[in-house]
Amino acid sequence: SGKLRVHVRQTDLKAGVAVSRFDITGNVPFDESYVSTSFGAQYRMRFGPVALQPEVHMISRGGKFSVDGDEERVKLEYIEFPLLLVVPFQLGRLEPYLFGGPWLGLETRCRYTFEEEGLKTNLGCESAGDAFDRKALDYGVAVGGGAAHRLGSGKLMLEARHTRGLRNIYDGAGEVEVLNRSFVVLLGYTINLSLDN
Repeated sequence: SGKLRVHVRQTDLKAGVAVSRFDITGNVPFDESYVSTSFGAQYRMRFGPVALQPEVHMISRGGKFSVDGDEERVKLEYIEFPLLLVVPFQLGRLEPYLFGGPWLGLETRCRYTFEEEGLKTNLGCESAGDAFDRKALDYGVAVGGGAAHRLGSGKLMLEARHTRGLRNIYDGAGEVEVLNRSFVVLLGYTINLSLDN
């Protein structure tokens, strides 16, 4: 009988910076980019030349707009579950890789902030009236690439990804469409485990 070798790669910590913005059709003013953070974990299960990589991420998305020095912003915090197909390569001690796949996101919190004459007010979105009505569930696709390099008993990895929401998250009145979009740079550390079946 044949022997299937499944190589599982776990990233205990994966964190970085996300630059997000809304793709907007209609009368929603939050059309400027928003810089926030992202962190999470992954498991990579390698099957021959490719790998399947389920992940869990916490990420903040949002947008802002400014008028005459005053600023308003909306910040949406999500827990996301990407499921990625990964194609790794080997270049000496460096392991580049490409990936892509779908993700599902669930909003965990929304904050609405406005600043007038230097005074900043931070509210829950429900306290801000109809400033930004939205759906809690989002989904989309992610594509990107990175590289890993052995460090100690594991590997240090650096990657970049572009995520694109495919659901209109706006839930207010009018003919309005709001899609999430982010560019994320992540740094992580990978511990290798091997399971034989």
